[in-house]
Amino acid sequence: MEGLIGSLNKEKWQEISVAEKTGKYVEYHINRSHKQVDPTTFCFMVETDESTDAVKVLLEHATGDPIKNVGVCELKLNDDGTKIVGMDLDGDVVVLK
Repeated sequence: MEGLIGSLNKEKWQEISVAEKTGKYVEYHINRSHKQVDPTTFCFMVETDESTDAVKVLLEHATGDPIKNVGVCELKLNDDGTKIVGMDLDGDVVVLK
């Protein structure tokens, strides 16, 4: 099992250790409905325990849905909060290069 990286373009994403994580990772609840918007991009609705509304975020450079059947995952979003640039699923950490 390759983990998260197995469903991502390895030229754009890389695996790192938990100790190498930088920036703000937040635990998000991921809506069950995942929409593939093009061959390499998925759209997810996510929300935190504190939020009142779900927000739409994109995952780019994917070869499949790495968080299919995942209910909760730590995500790092870009500055405007629209794209996933890092994911930590129980210590399996990937970041956008």
